[in-house]
Amino acid sequence: MVPPVGRRWSLDLCLAALVATASACAFRGATGAPASAPRPLAGAPSDSAAGRAVRSRPPRRVGQSPSRVGTPPSRVDSTALEFAVTAQLAHRPLAGALARRTRRPEVADRAAWAVTREAGRLKVSPSLLAAVLLIENRTLDSSAVSSQGAIGLMQVMPIHAGRYGCASADLRSVDANICHGSRLLKTYMVRTKSLHLALRRYNGCVRGANTPRCHRYPARVLRTASRLRREMLTTAADLGVVLPPAKGSPSRKRLQAVPPGQS
Repeated sequence: MVPPVGRRWSLDLCLAALVATASACAFRGATGAPASAPRPLAGAPSDSAAGRAVRSRPPRRVGQSPSRVGTPPSRVDSTALEFAVTAQLAHRPLAGALARRTRRPEVADRAAWAVTREAGRLKVSPSLLAAVLLIENRTLDSSAVSSQGAIGLMQVMPIHAGRYGCASADLRSVDANICHGSRLLKTYMVRTKSLHLALRRYNGCVRGANTPRCHRYPARVLRTASRLRREMLTTAADLGVVLPPAKGSPSRKRLQAVPPGQS
């Protein structure tokens, strides 16, 4: 049996050992001794992944708004610009472009007026209608007849004469021929919902190669229309015309100015 004094001494030794152990643990925690690192949360990105993500971001220019980064520039409606030109200068820019391609300035002036009139009525680009006219009849010979029987400036087949509400059914007339040709093309555009298909149908390229190289016809028309459009806008700029960013086409009244030779 251990005497009371011995038991007291043993208890003191145990308490002293516990105090020393606790002090040592507290001292190691305060001095930053290594301890087990906490496990990362599931799905949380690591420091290296976060660094790569930051480095992969494109640099932003000074003064550039974050909401505008990568925003594509707005496109300009070239057809609206054409209508703005014709609203202020009527058919004159197109007449000049046609006259440079033919030795018939009087016919070019009359044809440009008729094309501008029909473009306003049908809401079709004036350069597109004029391009069809040039591809079909480069010399602007209003009495021309093709081997297939197509007549006039826009080479309209006689079967279409008098079917589109034009003032005259005479396809050798400049005004009547352009009226028939423009409205025929517009009809194909509405039916097919495709400008390329409409141009091919206008050229008679429906099934097979009814016309030689007919599949190239849309591209030829569109290239010519692009050149005419540039010339019209250049003429307007040379005359000091400021084109407003209007969305609508000009009124029909302004497009139906007095025809050439009837002022």
